[in-house]
Amino acid sequence: MDTAKVRALLAAVDLGSISKAAEALGYTQSGLTHMMRSLEEEAGFPLLLRGNRGVSFTADGERLAPRFRELSKAAERLEQELALTRGLERGAVRIGSYSSISLHWLPQILEAFQERYPNIDVELLEGNAEEIDEWLSGGRIDIAYTSLHPNFRFDTVKILDDPMYAVLPRNHPRAHDATFPITAFKGEPFLVYVSDTRPEKDLAQAMEMAGIGAKAKYSSNFDMTILAMVEHNLGVTIMPKLILAGSKADVAAIPISPPVTRSLGMAVRSLAEASPAMRRLMSVTREVLGL
Repeated sequence: MDTAKVRALLAAVDLGSISKAAEALGYTQSGLTHMMRSLEEEAGFPLLLRGNRGVSFTADGERLAPRFRELSKAAERLEQELALTRGLERGAVRIGSYSSISLHWLPQILEAFQERYPNIDVELLEGNAEEIDEWLSGGRIDIAYTSLHPNFRFDTVKILDDPMYAVLPRNHPRAHDATFPITAFKGEPFLVYVSDTRPEKDLAQAMEMAGIGAKAKYSSNFDMTILAMVEHNLGVTIMPKLILAGSKADVAAIPISPPVTRSLGMAVRSLAEASPAMRRLMSVTREVLGL
């Protein structure tokens, strides 16, 4: 099976459009359409659903999607190894990251990476923990910069423990305390950062430790909205230090007692099967962050 056609198929589905995929890959739209038809003829059944809202996999295409991604990755790794053998540094790496990590870590990491490996392309997707987990599992990304958990099914490299803080309005009675007892959250109007209607895993664990029920006064899927609500006296919340570092909200952020942290790091499906481009990005990350 022609791996160029497989890559074009995946690009069309990921971008939701044959025209966008053609533009991204340097094909004409008619040329890429012909490639898709040829691939479907080779498969013996339809792979794409085409409609006014773009393209997506058929049920059979969805079932085979992981195999298509494995084939594409294997071909890409081979091309990168061949280029490396010829003394070239070429390839591509796709990253999934929290917005807070993208803001505070990735600019300096990618600056150093680009300077050292100018011919390796980088694609960045930002999402929440569940989205990043799904992207990594399905092969949409190669490396995740995310929070690590005990039952994580990926290979990981820990970066640091990010402390969680109690975030209070400036006029809160405990706003000037040195620490905030985790039990003091009980009875407070609590604000929750959610993804897909559920609290993020790290926040959910902290809420469980604090004895806070699942129901919140307000919830939002945007952390800066939650901070703005705290600033306007609508409640309190728990938030990691890295997110707070990028906020201009006028709130009180106090260390929780006993300390609560989230573990941040890099995750890949397999360190043993990582491509040269992936290994180089991970190496630069270690150097820049002093690991």
